[in-house]
Amino acid sequence: MSSDTFDTFADTMTPPQTKSRPKRGRAARLCAIGIGLAAAIAGGRAARAEDKAGAVALFREAGALVDAGQASRACPKYEESLRLYDSVNTRYFLADCYERIGKMASAWAHFLEVAARVHASGDRVKEAKARERAAAVQPKVSRLSVVVEAASTPGLEVKRDGTPVGPGQWGVPMPVDAGTHVIQASAPGKRAWTAQVEVKPGGVTSTLVVRALEDDPASGDAGGAGGGRRTIALVTAGAGVVAVGVGAGLGFAAKSRFDESRPFCNGDRCDRRGMDIRGSAVARANVATVVFGVGLAAIAGGGVLWLTAKSSTQGASLAISPAVGGALVQGSF
Repeated sequence: MSSDTFDTFADTMTPPQTKSRPKRGRAARLCAIGIGLAAAIAGGRAARAEDKAGAVALFREAGALVDAGQASRACPKYEESLRLYDSVNTRYFLADCYERIGKMASAWAHFLEVAARVHASGDRVKEAKARERAAAVQPKVSRLSVVVEAASTPGLEVKRDGTPVGPGQWGVPMPVDAGTHVIQASAPGKRAWTAQVEVKPGGVTSTLVVRALEDDPASGDAGGAGGGRRTIALVTAGAGVVAVGVGAGLGFAAKSRFDESRPFCNGDRCDRRGMDIRGSAVARANVATVVFGVGLAAIAGGGVLWLTAKSSTQGASLAISPAVGGALVQGSF
């Protein structure tokens, strides 16, 4: 990419109100621009041939649209050309296009990016031109300050036009293009919040306050520990159902074992074999009673945890201990 190529671009794309030399014919101008971009691409890093050709074609179309006074249609073509091939020349013209349609923050950022890149290559003439354009745009850059209340809310996320706005930006006037911007805020257990703010052109600073988010009663995380308590409730109740089933099974097994003693017993009087069988049946019945009782207690405890998950913001604990003839449930809410 030669310095002559860039200087030609910079001259032809200077806004009409700042030009001092006569305007060239559109055909000659587009030819110079296209040849210059092609030369710049040829000297750059390897890229797909189709992308190179597409970048040149889009660049020429964008230039023709600017000549026709349709900058708003030209900018998307410059953007796509830049996406296909990241050329410093294309970036310069995209910045100029943004300035023409009033997107001053975007124009300013791209002019500065061009200046930084050509500075690295040691071309002071190009750098001076890019910085001159950036300096002319800077006073026209509007800003938006997003002030966040209750910034300590766990998991709080703020976005501007779908892009995250990190805590470091909160309360800081950030450069933005004039126009409508959508601010969103969300956090676990809170109602999502959305607002639109209209940023005026001409270097104006606007402020939007994100109020403390309201609790979302429908969320399992409302009140902080609600979601966790509901999870505990489901697990506890589920374990209780399993325990009740196991206890019932053990009870039937104990009865079946008890019935096996009938041939060896006459009422309550049994021989040694009958006593052994009944002793085994009683042991199984005792285990069945304990397991069944623990299961019922777990189901009851899970129900209590579920019902109190919405309203209480305090922690909850539940302890279930086997006891003679059932289980002992101890808990706090």
